[in-house]
Amino acid sequence: MVLSANDKSNVRGVFGKISAHADDYGAETLERMFTVHPTQKTYFPHFDLHRGSAQIKAHGKKVAGALLEAVNHIDDIAGALSKLSDLHAQKLRVDPVNFKLLGQCFLVVVAVHHPSLLTPEVHASLDKFLCTVSTVLTDKYR
Repeated sequence: MVLSANDKSNVRGVFGKISAHADDYGAETLERMFTVHPTQKTYFPHFDLHRGSAQIKAHGKKVAGALLEAVNHIDDIAGALSKLSDLHAQKLRVDPVNFKLLGQCFLVVVAVHHPSLLTPEVHASLDKFLCTVSTVLTDKYR
C-alpha cells in the first residue's frame, strides 16, 4: 500500500498531536488488544497483564517507539523497522495477524482520545500507515 503525500502529512499531523502521550497510548493499545483479543496473551506468558502493570507500560513504550520510528522514517518504513521485523519473525515467531490487530487497537485508542482529529480522510491515512507498518513487520515471514 503506497502512502500518498497527503497520507504522510496526515500521519505526521496525528503523531505530532499525540506524541506527548505516545507511551501511554502504546500501553493502552496493548491493554485493549489483550481484552478484545485475549488469545494474544499467549505471546506474553511472563508478563503481568493487568491494566497499568509495569510490563504493559514498558512494552507499550516500545510499541509507541516503533510507530514513532516509522513516522520519522515514513519514506523508508521497511528500513526503519527491519530489525524489529527480524526479531518478531525469527526469534519471537509472532503470528503476523497480531500486527493488524494491534494496529486496529491503536486506531481505536487514537479515536477515543482525539475524536475530532480522526476525520474520515485522516482515519483512512492512519489506517493505510498502520497497514503498511503491519506489512513491513510481516515481510520477513516470507
